[in-house]
Amino acid sequence: MRRSWILLTSLFVIILAAAAVPVLAWQGKSDHVLNAAILDKTVPDTSYREHKGLMWLLNQSKYVKSDRSAYSIKNDYFGYVPKGDGSRALRDLKLEDDYDLLYIADTYGVYEDDLNETTAVRGNRSDKIYGGLEQSDIEQIKNGIYKGTTLVAEFNTFGSPTGEAEQKELGEILGVRWTGWIGRYFPDLSSGGEVPEWAETNYEAQTGRKWEFDGPGFLFVDDDDRVAVLEEGKDTGKGGNVFRLTDEGKDFVGKSAKARYNYWFDVIEAEDGGSVLADYDLDLTESGEEKLKELGIPSTFPAVVKNDTGVYTSYYFAGDFADNDEVPDFYQAQWLDKLFALLSWNSGKNQQSFYWKAYRPLLKRVLQEIEEKKKKPAVIPDNAPVVTTNGITIPSRVGEQYLQVYENNGWKDLLLKGVNMGMGKPGAFPGEAAIAKSEYLRWFEEIGEMNANVIRTYTIHPPGFYEALLEYNLRSAKPLYLLQGVWINEEELVSSQDAYTEALWKEYIEEMHRTVDIIHGNATVPANPGHASGAYRADVSKYVLGWVLGIEWDPEVVTATNEKHKGQPDYDGKYFRTEQASPFEAWLASTMDEIATYETDKYQWQRPVSFTNWPTTDLLEHPSEPLEEEDMVSVDPNVIWAKPTFQAGYFASYHVYPYYPDFMNYETKYTDYVDSRGEKNSYAGYLNDLKRHHRMPVLVAEFGVPQSRGMTHRNVQGWNQGAHNEREQGEIAAHLFEDIAEEGMAGGLVFAWQDEWFKRTWNTMDLDDPNRRPFWSNVQTSEQNFGLLAFDPGEPGEGVFVDGDASDWTQEGAVPIPMKGSAVAAAVPDAEIKQMFVSSDERSVYFRLDFGQEGGPLDWSKLGATILLDTIPNQGQHRIPGGSGLTTDAGIDFAIDLKGPGQSRIWVDSYYDSTYYQYGSMLKMVPWLEYANKKDNGIFHRMTLVLNKRMSVPNVRSRTLELPLESYETGSLRFGNGNLNSPDYDSLADVAYDEKTNVVEARIPWQLLNVKDPSTREIMGDLWQVGLEGSEKTAGIKIAAVTYRANAKTGEDAPASRDIAYAMPALSGTVLRAQDMYLYQWDKWVTPTYRERLKKSYYIMQDLYAKTVLPN
Repeated sequence: MRRSWILLTSLFVIILAAAAVPVLAWQGKSDHVLNAAILDKTVPDTSYREHKGLMWLLNQSKYVKSDRSAYSIKNDYFGYVPKGDGSRALRDLKLEDDYDLLYIADTYGVYEDDLNETTAVRGNRSDKIYGGLEQSDIEQIKNGIYKGTTLVAEFNTFGSPTGEAEQKELGEILGVRWTGWIGRYFPDLSSGGEVPEWAETNYEAQTGRKWEFDGPGFLFVDDDDRVAVLEEGKDTGKGGNVFRLTDEGKDFVGKSAKARYNYWFDVIEAEDGGSVLADYDLDLTESGEEKLKELGIPSTFPAVVKNDTGVYTSYYFAGDFADNDEVPDFYQAQWLDKLFALLSWNSGKNQQSFYWKAYRPLLKRVLQEIEEKKKKPAVIPDNAPVVTTNGITIPSRVGEQYLQVYENNGWKDLLLKGVNMGMGKPGAFPGEAAIAKSEYLRWFEEIGEMNANVIRTYTIHPPGFYEALLEYNLRSAKPLYLLQGVWINEEELVSSQDAYTEALWKEYIEEMHRTVDIIHGNATVPANPGHASGAYRADVSKYVLGWVLGIEWDPEVVTATNEKHKGQPDYDGKYFRTEQASPFEAWLASTMDEIATYETDKYQWQRPVSFTNWPTTDLLEHPSEPLEEEDMVSVDPNVIWAKPTFQAGYFASYHVYPYYPDFMNYETKYTDYVDSRGEKNSYAGYLNDLKRHHRMPVLVAEFGVPQSRGMTHRNVQGWNQGAHNEREQGEIAAHLFEDIAEEGMAGGLVFAWQDEWFKRTWNTMDLDDPNRRPFWSNVQTSEQNFGLLAFDPGEPGEGVFVDGDASDWTQEGAVPIPMKGSAVAAAVPDAEIKQMFVSSDERSVYFRLDFGQEGGPLDWSKLGATILLDTIPNQGQHRIPGGSGLTTDAGIDFAIDLKGPGQSRIWVDSYYDSTYYQYGSMLKMVPWLEYANKKDNGIFHRMTLVLNKRMSVPNVRSRTLELPLESYETGSLRFGNGNLNSPDYDSLADVAYDEKTNVVEARIPWQLLNVKDPSTREIMGDLWQVGLEGSEKTAGIKIAAVTYRANAKTGEDAPASRDIAYAMPALSGTVLRAQDMYLYQWDKWVTPTYRERLKKSYYIMQDLYAKTVLPN
């Protein structure tokens, strides 16, 4: 008996000792100090389930607060705080202290029904009490991460009730893009179970079908409350949603991890630079993949994304990972977490396997990495040293001829080679500040690879711009510098005609102060329509070379300001003064003094200052300028002086283009100037004159030519404003920069980095809908196409090229127009059109004519083809062009006449000719044509654009030139190869012909068809009834095509001078019937689709910038 007692006692002691070992081992383990801030807005009760799982792992791993105490599930979080008596409190997120970790556990919030214990709730929606990320939270998040805090966020962070602006900013921080979809696996989809009632109701309303699902499956819901269901066994296998570490994730965690995840998740995409550590696999069938494809949801998508920017590190967990109400209260034992992981198994009904086998090792590795970074912070090389003298820090200064930066323990001249960057992108006006941080980062990388060293902006960009610039520069051997502009309220300036207006001055001061704070990462800008806003915490001050204040000054405003303040004394400020300055020049000095004083007083920093200028208000006399306003007043930088206490200095900035103003083409001291190449060069002549008249460095802050189909001005050397292909654009821009460097300018900034769809030009601005410009690409408008970066319509891999190759049409799934044609006259070789196709995108309408291969290559001298278009009802010509008496009951508004290189063009019904209507009827600048205001007058016009109105050019070799109104034929169609991938690529190609296949392709810009907004099918109305501003919506374009025999009897090229050989559709007698024509109805769009592409001009500038350096 005694022996049995001893054995039992021994066994008990052994068991007790074995149980005590993990506890004692845990007690003996060292603490890890981790200052963690936890945000949980979804705490309706004292279960604290949304952050309970996180707290358990922190405490079990012996992470403690700075006072060495354990984390309290009740007290150590920010967010909604429930009270036992039914009351509540709020702990707003405050990151004033230095935190190692910010963990956003849940932001969905607390709602009325959450607190109503008597209400039977099954996922019903009720009124929000508290929840959603707010702008103040974004500010605090940025306060933390820009001081070194690691950010971890998880579902629900993006979805309702967080606002769109906050979603966007948080996505940029995390390096992810939320698609708007969330999903969840349900073990039972039956009505009355766990599926929310609102999901069932929405599904039934959207589909018109009852919710009759049962068994397991997935529920998907988007931010517009669209509902979709995938059924297990039909749309998916039986594997559920499997969380699986990627190879990169395995390397990070140190082992593989795979587990079923059964709760809510986000459908996200990783932005460029984001590392996908884990994916979700939904075990989709072919049916399920097709359903998700229709919804725009990929078949697999990230579950964990790490974003290591070089400035901060963040993680996004695209699921409710920390939500675990089943973790025990006891955690004070070593290896306890591993035991739970060993005992858990995959199930479709709980989260335990996922929590212990996937979330636990992932989070522990994140926490370990935070510790490692604390012990050994990353060393970042200083690629932009600054100099502090007498307590004032300067990142750059003005030298004798160039701006200078500090390198190798000395000040070094820097030839500025850069780009201008606006705030436009397709689908948005610049005031919407729609460019994403990931886009800026990608662009900066491309600009750096172009060998540029500076970017110039005109105004405040959204926070993502400065964040991306900082991130780029911290990981780049050579920095991209910034010339920051400060915009003035141009509308107020022009309307007041007085720069000294009190309201204008007050607003401008506020903008200057705001801009200074922003580059120092010390600003929060409230939402303001038409302006960028948000939390600015990225300090880029060391990379900002200088300020370029203001805009191209309106000469009438300058003159009016001078008149109103005549006799005003010179300005004498803290850092700037004037000598014999006009009132406007004195005002400019005061603006420069204001920004310099504010930055010096608040931050003890100074940097070079300039203001925007242009030839219209330069300090030179231009005796051959024909327009008074282009040479009526000067704004002279030489009358403004920086005082010795302003260490950084002052430089001049000009926008200089070769084609404007007109004196560039006529002033003989410029047109006769011989450049460094030994060639006459008016642009170099102007630069030489400008430089000689300044006592400080002169920067050409804008230069370049547009790669547009349309043209706006001509230049005597052929460097016109428009009508250049991408290669020509690059060659001309390179030529201009060579002139800039050779003439001793401080540098040049090409205009512009990206194409800007929202822009307008004076000779096309009356032909489109100003409220819809950003939604389509108008290649007729030169101002839209200055960029080195193009936005081509369509997704990558989509669209057709005008190259004579029909394979891309096949790839697009194009089918022939369902029209049958027939011969009209005796058989003509190759006259038959075998097939015809039509397509369109955000830029053009595309046509394809297949003639077949029987007769060999087309002989354009004997045969031509005309595509006939009826675009507007109740007008147009009823006689078929070249029809020899053939007629139509349709109204032909446009005729696309194809008869070989140099001979093809678009004809417009003279009644629908917008150029003639504007300049003949409205402005009376061209002779009156009696027939033009009469419908069906039998006459077509060539399509033209006006380049200059009638003018007198004085002092041109001692005489005055009287120049008539100048225009050119914009409807002339250019043959070439429009395939981007071809070595013969010509971006201006309108027509391509393949001799082997006898395929002819044409692309016609929307504006050449009098379309004002293709996204809504808005066209010009009856010009003679409603004017240029009038418009109407069209059902589509009626299309026909004919071939014709060349008629050599007349020398005319008008479309009525040939004989029809073949018609599609077939004629009814001698009539081409409207009912037989094909009605092309293109899809409308709300948001344009586009893809980015570096133009050929980019690579030309890349080579030039690389080889253009200052001598040592």
